[in-house]
Amino acid sequence: MTVEFKEEPTKVPISGGQSVSVAPKQPWPSAYRGSKYSLVSDENFTDSAVLKWEQRDLSVFGEPPQGLRSAMTLAGKSGGYGSFRVTARGEIITKVPAEDYPNVEDAPVSEGWIPTYLGTLSGTLDLGDVNLDPTASGDGVAVWPGLPFHHGERWAVSHENTLVWKWRDYRFESAFDHSELVAAYDAYRPTPGRLYVTEYGHVWVNVPYDDIMPEKQNEIRDAIAAWRDNAESKGDSTSLRLVNRRLVATSSTDDPADGHLPIHLGHLRQFDGGVVPRPVVDDESYYLEVGQYEEVWE
Repeated sequence: MTVEFKEEPTKVPISGGQSVSVAPKQPWPSAYRGSKYSLVSDENFTDSAVLKWEQRDLSVFGEPPQGLRSAMTLAGKSGGYGSFRVTARGEIITKVPAEDYPNVEDAPVSEGWIPTYLGTLSGTLDLGDVNLDPTASGDGVAVWPGLPFHHGERWAVSHENTLVWKWRDYRFESAFDHSELVAAYDAYRPTPGRLYVTEYGHVWVNVPYDDIMPEKQNEIRDAIAAWRDNAESKGDSTSLRLVNRRLVATSSTDDPADGHLPIHLGHLRQFDGGVVPRPVVDDESYYLEVGQYEEVWE
């Protein structure tokens, strides 16, 4: 499917059980989140902008959606370059310096970096050998073969078995019920922790092997064996390398043997009628804090 960027409005849940329609280039009235990409200029490619995903020394390049650079330029991003996020609903958002933002009078703050809505993404971004939209297993779980960092909205399963989006001291619950998704998480990892929801509806989690429920350990072993056999038989060095990097990054000893396994729980359509988690920002001070820098640690 051809990737397409559309400048169209979207609806965003807000406090009080309401929602608002947000037009392109308007301030983003929700948590700044999602898969992280950038439009950059790279002399190894062309004079035009290229799409980039990176994690430290890992970089993957691709063709950006047509029209996105122009939209970023008109929103106030210098040259149309810089980072942007893609939410679990495919909404593209970015941060624009307040002094360059044409709609600053509509923003909740008038300084720093203003979270801004640009439009929606449809179709799958082409990042070469990286599989951003794998087939979800209809029977059990699988090893997550896609991007292992900065990919997906980072949610947390709380002690109350709800989905919460957290950043620093802020906690925003989803506007919707996700009891089936939370139950799927609990079936493999009984302790509260993170899960990631990508722009293509996939849900993946980090699972320490020692934390896996005993009745699920054989299933996880089988999933690892199936993934490794498939990757090695196809010569899929990209998947092997990405999973290994996640294991090393989540290991306290830099040994992949004791890292956290990236496990693909499935697709949102398998849980709760396919409803997408949507955080409700109920503290306006969040926008001042998140706008202090273009990039903030999550």
